[in-house]
Amino acid sequence: MKTKFKYLTKESIKKKINTKWFKAVNIILLILIPCLANLDSLIKFFGGDFSNETKIHIIDEVGVYDELSATIDGSYMSLLESYNLSINKSEKALEELKKEIKEEKSPDIILEIIPSENIFDVQIISYDYIDTVLYQTITTALDTTRSTIALSESGIDLEILNKVYQNTDISRIILNENLNEDEELMLLVGSVLIIIFIVPFFFLIIMIVQMIGAEINEEKTSKSMEIIISSVSPEVHFASKLVSANAFALLQGALLIVYLIIGILTRLFFSSGSGLGLNSLGQAMNISEYINAFLSSDIMINVLYGLPFFIILMILSFMAYSLFIGVLASMTTSMEDYQQIQTPVMLFLMVGYYLAIIASVYEGAIFIKIAAYVPLISGILAPVLYTIGQFTIIDLIIAIILLLALCAALYKYGLKIYKVGILNYSSSKLWKKIFKSLKD
Repeated sequence: MKTKFKYLTKESIKKKINTKWFKAVNIILLILIPCLANLDSLIKFFGGDFSNETKIHIIDEVGVYDELSATIDGSYMSLLESYNLSINKSEKALEELKKEIKEEKSPDIILEIIPSENIFDVQIISYDYIDTVLYQTITTALDTTRSTIALSESGIDLEILNKVYQNTDISRIILNENLNEDEELMLLVGSVLIIIFIVPFFFLIIMIVQMIGAEINEEKTSKSMEIIISSVSPEVHFASKLVSANAFALLQGALLIVYLIIGILTRLFFSSGSGLGLNSLGQAMNISEYINAFLSSDIMINVLYGLPFFIILMILSFMAYSLFIGVLASMTTSMEDYQQIQTPVMLFLMVGYYLAIIASVYEGAIFIKIAAYVPLISGILAPVLYTIGQFTIIDLIIAIILLLALCAALYKYGLKIYKVGILNYSSSKLWKKIFKSLKD
């Protein structure tokens, strides 16, 4: 019996691996994931060197350059640095600068400051449209400079004027002694975890669901199911389907990890582990700084402690979904029927997916914590809650026990349905057949 089980499992895995679809998808992933890890370098390679410095040429006809420069240095430099900008007082004539920018299609910007009744007016000259955030920053800095000069020329005592512009000394006192200092980093890690854990987990589950249903329906449609069951017991056949589908999913998951490692190594090789991204405000974000902060924080230690439990939850979730869908698929006779019974499976999967996405936003929500114990949801939600500090090791163990109990129940009672269903070719009243098989 063991020989037949090994043969069925081996042939099922070999059949999946040898398909052109599997090979083509993994070739695409091998190219795509490293490319995504080095996206900024690719953009520079195909679209130019975005690390080149962009200059703001100031033609000062009023004598406010020093005040403007001081204003920018004091309040706006961090944002301008994210655009890789530098400010200089130009000695060139306006027409000469305009000619150079037009001929070179340069991203440089000209600020011509001219006298007016309102102290000064400004012409902002550029070859293309200026980014909205950058444009607002420049105009705000100019308005602040004009206000400063107006106050200084109004005869106000210098000591009073200095008090007006002096930065306020602010001391933050947080009364919650249990507040985690890494809370902001935890939110960031939670959002990253959605990408590197939840999305692959989601698609691997879908892969298992599609794989088991397609195989069982193919065997029933071709009538080969009767030949197989005449040689092996339904228990062996059922177990071989579960093991082969889960082994294939784990293999694909391992390959994804390998592709991710290749992407990280290529990034370290080509860009020395650093790289700049832009957040929604256009501010600079050094990836290596976040990685170093994560590695030196308590979150890293907690994740390492939780990693074995994450793996157990993932494997048990794969098994639970494959048991559930395998039992339901045995009662179908066509892919059309199988599409109907996928609905409850997809509902559980989608609920877990969206709750995991919003978990860091609704911190401490009782509903989300309770949902993380639900067996078909816990595999995708519990690791996220643990990483962002809303779950403990004890909670993970409880989730594992509940998931293990579900797997045992699905195998014990689902096998009864499976024994009847694999040789049942009736296509009428699908759900009635399922409940009748369980009752019998």
